[in-house]
Amino acid sequence: MSQKTLLIVVFWVVVGSMLIWQFNDYNQTVTQQDQATMKPEHYFFYNTNVVDDPAHQSKPHPVGADVQQTSYSVEDNAPGVGSFTCHAILKNEGTVKAVDIQIFIRPYRKSMLIDGEMINHPTIYLDDNDPRSQFGQWVSVPDLEPGHSARVDAIFTATQGIPPGKNPDPKIIFGNDKSNP
Repeated sequence: MSQKTLLIVVFWVVVGSMLIWQFNDYNQTVTQQDQATMKPEHYFFYNTNVVDDPAHQSKPHPVGADVQQTSYSVEDNAPGVGSFTCHAILKNEGTVKAVDIQIFIRPYRKSMLIDGEMINHPTIYLDDNDPRSQFGQWVSVPDLEPGHSARVDAIFTATQGIPPGKNPDPKIIFGNDKSNP
């Protein structure tokens, strides 16, 4: 190896080692400064465009049967394309067995027509007086003992341009068990 080549190799080895040393030193300094000044901070994002329904006040459960909808969900394209299935879970929160239970499922009630989060407009829901919002189906529910739940399903045909809603405050009719007044 010639003397010129040796000098070039030594030069680049010295330059490389100095760069590695500087990167390592800088990284340690930044890490120590971050650890010395680190404060745990929490960032919360509150979306002010969303209009939620007011919270329902809790009401005492009457003596007797008291059937409430505890969960509601929608499964798209079930059982086939162009339809959807609504799943409602009902629970007897009363003290007596509930019999002859029926629920009126309205899949388009409180449907969101325009989502205010995506564009510069407020969120718009389908009006309760709209005929599409009044559309629904009565579904029978098996008798429920106190504290027990049951799941019921209803199948609907999808409507173009309107997604299914939340079915808030559904109409539920039921009777008390005559053997336990």
